[in-house]
Amino acid sequence: MAVLKRAGLDGRTAFRSLLFLVGAAGLSGEAYSSIADPGPADFWIYFTFQSNLILAVCFGALAWSGLRGGRAPSPVVKGAATLYALITGLVFNLLLANPASPFYTVQEESHYQWDSVLLHVLAPLMALADWLLFGPRGQLRGRHALYWLGYPLGYLGFALIRGAMVGGNTRYPYPFLDLTQHSGLMVTVNCVCLAAFFYLLGLGLTAVDRLVGRREERRAGGPDEARAVLEPVPADPS
Repeated sequence: MAVLKRAGLDGRTAFRSLLFLVGAAGLSGEAYSSIADPGPADFWIYFTFQSNLILAVCFGALAWSGLRGGRAPSPVVKGAATLYALITGLVFNLLLANPASPFYTVQEESHYQWDSVLLHVLAPLMALADWLLFGPRGQLRGRHALYWLGYPLGYLGFALIRGAMVGGNTRYPYPFLDLTQHSGLMVTVNCVCLAAFFYLLGLGLTAVDRLVGRREERRAGGPDEARAVLEPVPADPS
């Protein structure tokens, strides 16, 4: 901790800086692999890449705010970035890389390369850890989970429209959206189920945040004392 203080970092800012670096490294590795492989460089079409880009930008801004006292992203933005990272991790590990899943894609050689591990495992876990450790506390409501659905639903629309317009192996980026393998009804059911899951996951984030916030209030002796504990220590201007 003494080293962090001498460097002008508290634990929160150091953790967020590390998360930014994890995301940036994973995104760079993913982009490089796609560009180096034969065929189109289509890394950008995947929810994994887009969600981790949002996460890296958000936590880069949070780390910068901790270092320099700049304007940090709002709790709603942080909640969205955290939710999208969790969606990436859960969909990948439960549906795509799980042999028991009907949507398992047999690509063992790429599932757990270093950049895939950073984007699909480490970054989501670190985003969840930051949510549990640092909040926001009590600033979000259930309606925000509905707002956060905008981007995932927009992505589903993008993936389906793009798939109807292009060909190739990555016509549909995910097997549960593949209209060449499944009927329109099946894909619609998949999208509805995923949207419901994403909404419930967002509700879970806000509920966990409120629960942890109430526990910290009780430990601190009340809401005023809890806010004092949770407020970041201002950086020394010297």
